[in-house]
Amino acid sequence: MQGGVHDEQGAAVYGATVSLFRGETRLYAADTDRLGSFRISEVRPGAYDLRVQALGYSEFSETVELSSGETLEVDVRVEAAAIQLEGIDVEAVRSRERIRFEELGGATIRELELEELRLVPGVGEPDPVRAIEVLPGVVSTSDFSAAFHVRGGSQDQNLILLDGVPIYSPFHLGGLFSVFNADMIDRVELQSGGFAAEHGGRVSSVLDIESDVGEGDFGVDAAVSLLATRVAVGGRLPDAVAGALGQSSMNYRVSARRSYFDVLFRPAFDFPYHLTDLQTFVEGWSPGGDRLTFTGYLGRDVFDLTSLDADDFPLRIDWDWGNDAVGVGWTRPRRGGGSLSMRANFSRFGTGLLFPDFEDTDFRSRIQQAQVGIDLDARPGVRWAFQLGASAERTSYANSFATGGTTFGSGDGRGWLYGAYAQARWSQPRAWLVEAGLRADAFRPDPGSPILELSPRFAVKRFFAGGDLAVKLAGGRYTQFLHSLRDEELPLGLDVWVLSGERAPHTVSDQLQLGLEGYRDVDWFWSVEGYVRTFDGVVTLNTADDPNDPLDDILAGDGLSYGVDLLLRKETGAVNGWVALSFLKADRTFPDLLSPLADAPEITYPPIFDRRVDLDFVLRYPAPWGWEGGVRWNFGTGIPYTRALGSYGYYAPRYVEGGGLDWTGEPGDDGPAGFGVVLGERNASRYPTYHRLDLSFRRTFPKSWGVLTPYVNLVNVYNQRNVLFYFYQYDQAPATRSGVSMFPILPTVGLEISF
Repeated sequence: MQGGVHDEQGAAVYGATVSLFRGETRLYAADTDRLGSFRISEVRPGAYDLRVQALGYSEFSETVELSSGETLEVDVRVEAAAIQLEGIDVEAVRSRERIRFEELGGATIRELELEELRLVPGVGEPDPVRAIEVLPGVVSTSDFSAAFHVRGGSQDQNLILLDGVPIYSPFHLGGLFSVFNADMIDRVELQSGGFAAEHGGRVSSVLDIESDVGEGDFGVDAAVSLLATRVAVGGRLPDAVAGALGQSSMNYRVSARRSYFDVLFRPAFDFPYHLTDLQTFVEGWSPGGDRLTFTGYLGRDVFDLTSLDADDFPLRIDWDWGNDAVGVGWTRPRRGGGSLSMRANFSRFGTGLLFPDFEDTDFRSRIQQAQVGIDLDARPGVRWAFQLGASAERTSYANSFATGGTTFGSGDGRGWLYGAYAQARWSQPRAWLVEAGLRADAFRPDPGSPILELSPRFAVKRFFAGGDLAVKLAGGRYTQFLHSLRDEELPLGLDVWVLSGERAPHTVSDQLQLGLEGYRDVDWFWSVEGYVRTFDGVVTLNTADDPNDPLDDILAGDGLSYGVDLLLRKETGAVNGWVALSFLKADRTFPDLLSPLADAPEITYPPIFDRRVDLDFVLRYPAPWGWEGGVRWNFGTGIPYTRALGSYGYYAPRYVEGGGLDWTGEPGDDGPAGFGVVLGERNASRYPTYHRLDLSFRRTFPKSWGVLTPYVNLVNVYNQRNVLFYFYQYDQAPATRSGVSMFPILPTVGLEISF
């Protein structure tokens, strides 16, 4: 039996439980997906009581009759109803994690819902990208950057999607926090490995952020934090407008956010920085159940020192950066299950740096992409499912750094990427899941030669213990045709993107993972996964490039990572949370072009995100006096750095009066002209162990007109001095080393308002 569940306006009801009863005994059950579709497999012939239950809707019930060999189609309409809190019955149903456990073969998917995001302690306000740092396999190298690394991949190897639209550099304030507004988010899903053939373009992970359009009732969510003020407005468009667009109902949500660092610091000093972003999401449903979506985002960071007095700040700078993104999608459910989807989107990231006092100095960087795609999800039988899809992308970039009439760095290019995939899935409920897929990517760069890559993928999952225990094996090839040249060892920074082609290689990653996972009772989930990944075509800047050769500034190399991720999670109850433990070993190998040997040897070293052990403990609990509490304790072994072994004075020749050369330093100084540094092996040393305790507290105060929710975050409660980097003073005898710390103890407060 299969079908769909929709409300009175035709909108899909997500997460409804569809059950088949005989008497008061439930025999079969399934949950609806985001299109309201459901399927109940291997139902024995006979008469059943069909019941549909969904939060916020009246229960639906009718009698159905199933014949042998028949696939019964049902279309259920449920009515919205007030939620009665008196005399409720509590019954265990499948969680989203349980559904994934039973229905997904290879992909490692972890999800955070909005309430979990809000209780993960952070700086200022909830941040979905910061929050995924608590998941297994995810490494963050600095308190000052929300950039993340997954299972030994670089930060630019993560595909970040907002409602299916790629976002290239989703960070404000040089990476301190992300561009995503928590009031617009429904859920955040991280695929850290084994993702299916439908995903291309990145080799490390897929971060999928889905917007929440609301239920259609007019409402306002606003918040004030130490970082910014934000507001989100949602509701339902008039029926006349929806009808003119061929929809039976259309819900919308619009948000805006602005920081006020420039205003907050003005009484003490000028800090001419601010950020703004605007985001919207619209969802429409046709009378036939088709879903139409529209996503838009516009964000800017502005750091403008041009208005400051030259005596206060002699170097005037006008610096801005930001993202623009827009996307539309259309999905039609298919009888028998599955759907047909089409999408089109455009995404752009750019930055510009000007020095008004030096009009011949200019730095600019831009990347943009336009994409169209189509996907077909077909389910011809009870045990079989197929996915087919194709896409076309047009990507271009342009980078330039010039001063004094000389261009010191530049590059531009464009390319077409054509992708197609096929994925098949066979299942025997609570026994076997087998997935096989193939993806083909054809990239035509300009400049450069065409590239064709075939990427097979597979997964096998075997269930035991009545379906509560499973062993899974997944593997595949993944490809990527762009890179960021950002120095990942800097705590703050902006991405500078380039395309593969004549200037840079493309990346091919072969991956294999083996896992064991299961449930104990209904609320305890555990998982252990081991993996190995190779990376062919990673890049770094060439420190020995020829200034007369514009194509040798990027150096190509290889990478390897392997490790184990463990997750133990309690999913229900007043106290819930998880423990995530990860072990990682990562290497990068590049030619050593600074070697005096004719044939440059290779040098292998651990990248900065090679954190061998990373432990996260996350807990949600009821605090006293009606507050909700959140705890995060993070422990990580030290990340690598290149150690300075010592220094030496060096002398510079200069002409002096009467002829001849003087090899001392400055005039009147008989010491050296400067100091050289003797470095050890690259990244052969480790910073001290990192650990930090964060707390969060929230309380909801219902009012006659709405809800007030104050919150408090305490970052680094015991004020641990975690090292960010070292710097050296060689003009002292002996030379000294000092450390710069990350966040000290940092309390932040905020207030959320809803009505």
